[in-house]
Amino acid sequence: MKVKLLGTGASEGIPAGFCSCKICEYAREKGGKDLKSRNQALLNDKYLIDFPQDTYYHTVVHNVNLGKIEHAIITHAHEDHFYPFELNHRCPPFNLAPTDYPLNIYGPSSVVEKYNKLSPPIEDKYVRVHRLKAFNQYKVGELKLIPLPANHGGEDMESFIYIIESGGKRLLYGTDSGPFLAESLEAMAGLYFDCLILDSNSGFEPAGPYHMNINDNIDLVESLRDLACVDNKSQVLLTHLNHNSRLIHEDFERLAKENGFIAAYDGIELEF
Repeated sequence: MKVKLLGTGASEGIPAGFCSCKICEYAREKGGKDLKSRNQALLNDKYLIDFPQDTYYHTVVHNVNLGKIEHAIITHAHEDHFYPFELNHRCPPFNLAPTDYPLNIYGPSSVVEKYNKLSPPIEDKYVRVHRLKAFNQYKVGELKLIPLPANHGGEDMESFIYIIESGGKRLLYGTDSGPFLAESLEAMAGLYFDCLILDSNSGFEPAGPYHMNINDNIDLVESLRDLACVDNKSQVLLTHLNHNSRLIHEDFERLAKENGFIAAYDGIELEF
């Protein structure tokens, strides 16, 4: 399985557009890995995870042709993860060379509800949306997919983390979520993960109920170790960092490494 993280920031990104804090000013001056756009991933060069406002930016920076993407897996309906207005550009007159297949969008009920509010609606021949149900297994192209409830957004917004399998390898995609729910941990028990991508929103600062910090990441990995889900060969990437972490990337990288993790940055690629 090949994973490329197109964006590794939170809702406001780093630097945040209206912010002049030390972290944001440093990122503006330094650039490189300190620039963190909104969260999005690309699997096996052809499956998107999430569809934020920065999707167009990602296609330019990372040379991704959205016209060749047939499947997008969405975690939840917050706009830094699902920005459906952009899907209008898959249709004429914005698209002069539409494909003969639709873009399939998969996600929880919150995603379907948000998409259905688009006006005017998009024809099914361009985009189709599929509601997933937690704990069920789905076939999405060559992927096996199991959505599990995320600890994010409260009762008013259904949100998912995902177990994703391809080519005999298994990925746990765990952002956005606070410390995992007991029912989701129970569903993972005994499933070995080659790679984990985890929300690490605030470094060692308090994360609030719907995100995690590095201490939460440490506790989660230990819980998963007890459930026979990870071992020392499992790769753990930390993503979704925001400026409230008070961390520049160099410090984030050092703290992650000290705890056996990898600090993600925009454009990082892993193959396992």
